[in-house]
Amino acid sequence: MRTGLAAVFVLLLALPHTTPQVDPATLIARDSHQGILVACDPYQDSERAKEAMGKENPLKAGILPVEVYVRNSNRWPVAISLDSIRLEIAPPAGGRQQIDPLSAGDVATEILHPQPNPQSRRRLPIPFPNMNHNGKWQKLRDKLQLLAFPDAVIAPNATVHGFFYFNLDGDYSVIQYARLYVPDLKFLGNTQAIMFFDVHFTPSSAN
Repeated sequence: MRTGLAAVFVLLLALPHTTPQVDPATLIARDSHQGILVACDPYQDSERAKEAMGKENPLKAGILPVEVYVRNSNRWPVAISLDSIRLEIAPPAGGRQQIDPLSAGDVATEILHPQPNPQSRRRLPIPFPNMNHNGKWQKLRDKLQLLAFPDAVIAPNATVHGFFYFNLDGDYSVIQYARLYVPDLKFLGNTQAIMFFDVHFTPSSAN
């Protein structure tokens, strides 16, 4: 079993997701404790999103791509439940919202098959009607999936990063009230509980 885990850790360290070009400790949006750092980099500039993802990128569909970094400085690997992660919008006047991340396939559908009157529909994820996805959709989905945060164990002394996609219906003014809520992490090989992470995108969004 030990040999198998060691092989997984070596593989993780060889993946592109484990070699970030920026130091997440330098990002404004970050939270850290118990030897774990979670940092966020929202891509709200169209040129920046285009450079990272190409012409067909989530911003044009009203979807915010957020690059998330998780650094594990412990001697034990860390597992994260990606399904539990939420983007919380908490304006001072009230009306708190929790937004689930979108799958790469849903983002590709929104980009290539935009829904009419986006301000009148509820924020995703919502069930999409069955569509005959063509090669263009599959290529875009695969590219977005490659850029997405990987569903993987974070090895000791390693950093993993990738994108989450959140539908804001193009209302990027709410980013100033946004925070990434990461509630479900656990050490593998250690019973110590890990507290949740609450990453405010801007200092003004911290209460």
